[in-house]
Amino acid sequence: RVAGRPTPRRPPRGAMAQMRQGAKAREVPLLPVGPSSASSSTASLPNDREVQHGGSLPALANQFNYEPPTVRPLPPCLAWIRKRIFKIFLVTVFGGAITFLIIMYFVLNDHDTKLLFLPCNYRWKDLFKYVTIPLVSTIFTWWHVWLGIQMCFYPVQFVGCCEPYLGWQGIVPRRAHIMATRSCDIMIGTLITVEEIIERINEEDFFSSLERPLSETSAAVIDNLARRHCPDLWARLPEVVKAELRTKVMEQSRVMFGPVIEDLKTNINRIIDIKQMAIDILVENKPLLVKMFLQIGQREFVFIQHVSAVMGFFLGALQMTFWIILNHGEEGHCQGAAGHSFRCWGGFVILPVSGLIIGYFTNWLGITMIFRPVEPKIVCGGYVNLQGVFLKRQQQVSAELAKMICTHLVRAGKMLEYVVKKDDVLNKVMTIYEGHIKEAVDKSLPGSFKVLAPRIYGDGTIDKFKKDIIDETLAELPKHSTEIENYMDRAFALQETLAYRLSRLHPARFEGMLHPVFQEDEWMVLLLGGVLGVLVGALQAFALGS
Repeated sequence: RVAGRPTPRRPPRGAMAQMRQGAKAREVPLLPVGPSSASSSTASLPNDREVQHGGSLPALANQFNYEPPTVRPLPPCLAWIRKRIFKIFLVTVFGGAITFLIIMYFVLNDHDTKLLFLPCNYRWKDLFKYVTIPLVSTIFTWWHVWLGIQMCFYPVQFVGCCEPYLGWQGIVPRRAHIMATRSCDIMIGTLITVEEIIERINEEDFFSSLERPLSETSAAVIDNLARRHCPDLWARLPEVVKAELRTKVMEQSRVMFGPVIEDLKTNINRIIDIKQMAIDILVENKPLLVKMFLQIGQREFVFIQHVSAVMGFFLGALQMTFWIILNHGEEGHCQGAAGHSFRCWGGFVILPVSGLIIGYFTNWLGITMIFRPVEPKIVCGGYVNLQGVFLKRQQQVSAELAKMICTHLVRAGKMLEYVVKKDDVLNKVMTIYEGHIKEAVDKSLPGSFKVLAPRIYGDGTIDKFKKDIIDETLAELPKHSTEIENYMDRAFALQETLAYRLSRLHPARFEGMLHPVFQEDEWMVLLLGGVLGVLVGALQAFALGS
């Protein structure tokens, strides 16, 4: 009646068990969670579920139907090389350069000058300078990209003085609120809605899953109330009668809890703002925000460093060519009038400018290769997929992102903590709960008792009794919080839902959801690469000219 419809009569216990088994047998899985279901027609399952529940649909409903292309596995030998290709590159470049310099050192054995404290040939000294240009460019590019990534996330707290002017704080923790808001915006409301989540709590499943903790709670409440109000009578009652009382109370609890659940579903958006809850958690716990970004993008960050190092080598070889051309065919020292020669000061322009280009370009190239091309392009007989490395890992990224969100942000335990910490939220929940308990107690008490109780026990007796029931119930329920949280997490199926829907988005949608989180701050990484390139180029020019 409280829910706006007649309260059904409770069937016998055996019939109830049969109904539960029948409900479980008819239950349709929410989402395909195993490989065996991948080949079936699963694209419509989430939407079917959404229509079935009837709640508010996410913004991208009916778009979870993308199937990634199949890429043939590489032959074992090529797979081995691909996995170690960057290490092979480093050994080849640095090992080859060192070996070449050692051989030439002994070939040019007329030692007529020194390199620091090493006696050597003048031509070998120039050769050493030229060979080290691409090597330094490789190391510098690798280092400055690594440094740029670190500076995006660390330090978590501002280090310096006169905040925020003289010092540094990682870009992500410094803009924690913006980053957290963007991250939560792409999930809640776009991929899944709060109404859809709460609608998954089914009354029959709720009681069948939590029958033991609810029974124990009811029994404890009865025992405590009986010992408080009529200890002598309760002590004399046979156990059979006590058990029958507990059974009856559990039946009444079931009648009462149904409307409570429906009321919570109806008012969920007034009770709790899950998006704001997730944002608050990330803003208050900046190390967690940093951890999420680093863990999700770890492979992409390593990829950027490796690509930048390789590009740094080839651009360094171009630097070396310019330097050779600059110094070709001219002899003598840059002193006096000879110091005005372009050969003497050109290096201090060429190397810093080329360092600027290398630093900026390699960072830009690495970031671009993460998200471009958006569409998969299968080449080389189906062995190679030319696609942004982040998008290429869409299935894996989706699973990792969903796991992190449901572990640290949106899970039953966090929701309950949020309700308890926020007084206004807790008051809303308690108002709903207390209202239904009082109504259930009023319906359970005979009319004659309501008339006689105030005369015998005094005014306010029934209200005090209701308050005792509420207080005892609230004291007992937290003892079963783990079981309640586990049920809610299972019923919500958030991790499976988010992972499935993210993985089934078209790459253009996937990129459009995740890339904007970082895009606004990419210029800082590019600028940092350019500035460091100028500084290293200037130092390199001084070293080569000394």
